Amino acid sequence: MTRRKLDDGTLLGVLQEHAPRAMHGMEVVAALGLGPAARHEVSEALERMAEKGLVHLLPGGRYRLPKDVGTRVQGRFVQHPRGFAFIEANDGRGDVFVPPTGVLGAMHGDLVEAVAHPGPRGRDGLVCEVLQRRAATVPCTLRSRAAGAWAEPDDPRVRGPIVVTDVGNARDGESVVVTIERWPAFSGENPAGRVSLVLGAAGTLAVEVQKVLLREGIDVPPPEAVEAELARLPQVVEAEHWTGRRDLRDELLATIDPDDARDHDDAVCVRARPGGGWDVIVAIADVSSYVTTGSALDAMASTRGTSVYLPDRAIAMLPREISGRIASLLPGEDRLCLAVFAEVGGDGAVRSVDFAEAVMRSQARLTYGGVAAAMGWTTEGTPAPLTPALHEGIVEADKCAAVLRARRMRRGAMDFDLPEGRVRFADDGVTPVDIVQSRRDPGVRRAYALIEDLMLLANEAVAAHCVANGLGAIYRVHGGPQGEAFQRFLAAAQTLGHPVELDDLRDAPAVLSRFLRELQGKPEARVLGMLLLRAMPQARYSEQVATHHGLAAEAYLHFTSPIRRYPDLLVHRELRRALRARPGERPPSPDTLAAVAADCSRLERRAVEVEREVLDLYRCEVARKHVGERFEATVNGFSASSVYLDLDAPFLTVVVPVESVSSGAWDTDDLGLRIRSSRTGMTFEVGQVVAVEISEVSMARRSVLARLAPDAREALRLRAPRQTRDAKSFDPRATKKAAKQAAKSAKRAVKKGRRR
Repeated sequence: MTRRKLDDGTLLGVLQEHAPRAMHGMEVVAALGLGPAARHEVSEALERMAEKGLVHLLPGGRYRLPKDVGTRVQGRFVQHPRGFAFIEANDGRGDVFVPPTGVLGAMHGDLVEAVAHPGPRGRDGLVCEVLQRRAATVPCTLRSRAAGAWAEPDDPRVRGPIVVTDVGNARDGESVVVTIERWPAFSGENPAGRVSLVLGAAGTLAVEVQKVLLREGIDVPPPEAVEAELARLPQVVEAEHWTGRRDLRDELLATIDPDDARDHDDAVCVRARPGGGWDVIVAIADVSSYVTTGSALDAMASTRGTSVYLPDRAIAMLPREISGRIASLLPGEDRLCLAVFAEVGGDGAVRSVDFAEAVMRSQARLTYGGVAAAMGWTTEGTPAPLTPALHEGIVEADKCAAVLRARRMRRGAMDFDLPEGRVRFADDGVTPVDIVQSRRDPGVRRAYALIEDLMLLANEAVAAHCVANGLGAIYRVHGGPQGEAFQRFLAAAQTLGHPVELDDLRDAPAVLSRFLRELQGKPEARVLGMLLLRAMPQARYSEQVATHHGLAAEAYLHFTSPIRRYPDLLVHRELRRALRARPGERPPSPDTLAAVAADCSRLERRAVEVEREVLDLYRCEVARKHVGERFEATVNGFSASSVYLDLDAPFLTVVVPVESVSSGAWDTDDLGLRIRSSRTGMTFEVGQVVAVEISEVSMARRSVLARLAPDAREALRLRAPRQTRDAKSFDPRATKKAAKQAAKSAKRAVKKGRRR
């Protein structure tokens, strides 16, 4: 019998197997397959568990589980490089902390079951069982010696080193993919596997991007069962497919998408009402008719969760046969859809809403740039060939969208207009030549906003319908600003000359929305916008309806993109079930919805992190062309050891280690707006423009290092004596005072909100 590791999870598992009967220490030894010599070791381990309250010690050296051993939870296992871990629990009650002795044989990314109980960090727990293993493929660096070979995982969260039983033709130091063939059974055991793919030399763009995708299990080929289901799907919409559906084929519905869009999942039609206001139709591709519950296509979509957008391509949630053809709202083709019908008043209030399964035929495939040019909103691009009727429809849609947007902003929706990076490629479409800020032409932005506002209208309408009728939907929730990060933002705003007058947290949405609008175009806009964004928790999916503070919506969900987001597909299924009202069909259980919502949130975070990391790799590749060149850079933040600065062209963030500027300690003020050398008095401030030279690019760290240009260093030296004399002005007392005032303001607002 294989000897099992004496960690808490293993011992807990043995006692659970025999519960509720108490077990003598020697019985535990036997169950573990150990000999009598292990009695003392087992007894000590059980006594440690008893001290922690995990087991009860009874007379006669017997042990049993306490009656309230904890709550069983399932979730994704997230390993920390230092040994402990967290479980992203599917019950919606927050993460579970797992100490190093409780990880059992779990590896980062596994689906596990654990026992959780209240602890000083919220919830503590132990892994009881691994329910589903993570992807077996792990990107690594191979280490080969005469005595054997092992692989060091690129991701420090993955347990390693991995014992390599077969290196194939890989050589020492190469980047490889190892397929795990023996998984660990206890906390101290390492996995073992073989080299299944040689990627090549580390540090090249193609290899590093591939490693990221393999590490996260993205872009995995679909199983054969998916191909078989695709072959059985109807290629065209026949009359029998839309029996009982509303016929919208004569409505003036059209799609408006980016120039390079390959799938079209929403179409709109807006008509002015004789007495004022508008009739709006938002038609969304009925993907749920093709991707059914329990199918191989459904398994693929739920595993991916969302489409992932890389600089050079998109990795779609669904096969192109569905997203780009069968379900896509192509012009002149009959397509199944779910439609939202809304009457919008002249003040932007929604007077009535209806929903229907329908069949439609898009009248035109338009682009944002083409619409903007045709409407005279921009002088760039080629105008779309609009018929008079389509032109009139866009005029009314633009008016309706503007009214909806104004109403949303008045109620407190926040618009974080933060710059994003976009890669420009050479003519081959592969070689990156530049990173630019993704600034849209104002006219094109107006066309984008038109569609965005109508999609928000549809999402809110469906959410309100689900709440009112008790449907089993997955909602999109976004908490408001809170905690120390919010107090830091309030103090920073005051310090930078833009105080936020906030007397009641219930007024926060409207006050902050107005603040962001007034800040647009000012130098401090990006810094304060980022501080406010960090003060707000990340938006997530939940089976429970809650306020979406970013949109100032009491109920909100995702409905309008079922081709690229799994939560939208689930909402479509539930809405169709309610519309059909078939006897015997029941909504998903709350537990099922909670688990799916947690998984969708996790997969969304994964997609965002992958997109950011891959973009950082492209930034590094572009920066390699500029090593040694001088740029004007703007300070955007600090860490204890580095200054972070933004370049406008190319659009990069560079890192200047403070030790390269001056030795000795550097002090950061309470708000993180300023850092100062205690030895020389040299100071960096957020928003300060500094001349730098790109010195080094690290693909491994996804970072671009820079040094101060010689004249910039001299300028800082010249300023140093004055800064030294004015050291008291830098002393954090002033910023501490601002922070305290902001904290008192926030606390007063909380108290007022509670009293009312």
